Amino acid sequence: MARAARDTDEVRNELRKKLLTHARSIVKREGTKGLTMRALAREAGTAVGLSYKAFTSRDELLWELAWGSLRELIAQIDDWSERTGGDLATRIMEFATLHFDSLAPDLVDQVSRGPRGDEFLRAAAAAGATRSWAAVMTAFLESRQRTGEVREDADTQAFGFVLTAAIHHVLVTEPPLPVPDRPALARHIAGVAALLTSRP
Repeated sequence: MARAARDTDEVRNELRKKLLTHARSIVKREGTKGLTMRALAREAGTAVGLSYKAFTSRDELLWELAWGSLRELIAQIDDWSERTGGDLATRIMEFATLHFDSLAPDLVDQVSRGPRGDEFLRAAAAAGATRSWAAVMTAFLESRQRTGEVREDADTQAFGFVLTAAIHHVLVTEPPLPVPDRPALARHIAGVAALLTSRP
């Protein structure tokens, strides 16, 4: 009997993994609004009922997607912050690109507005999955300041906040407000990097 339960759990877990992969594809292509249980079944080539066997609701599916995407983004940012080398503007743009290419900002925003939003945010905080990206950027700039690349008199905390606030603005701004495209953002970041590295 225990073996049968284990087998059933394994089948369900495999189905969940498969559906999460397809759900990510839908969100990348159409955003969270395009992700319905019916759309997921169509994308995966399965019956809608199978989606509900794996996830009790769309909210549960979004929770799992958001949690996985957040963990993935955190790991990528950790890797970015531990890597050395590269010019300042390029490294800051890499940091921005990790956020833009991640599904986490959109998914976490969607889940946090849902019926279990507070619960999700509390669980993320308890697991250490929430952090200040401004603090990560500040630590990065401070490390560059110690090597002499960033000016000694630069306020790394202020620049860390401003850079991450600008990235956040681009992530959350919707039409009709103007949002800079990536080449424009790269130019802005290069300008900030020049301020940080040029000598008075």
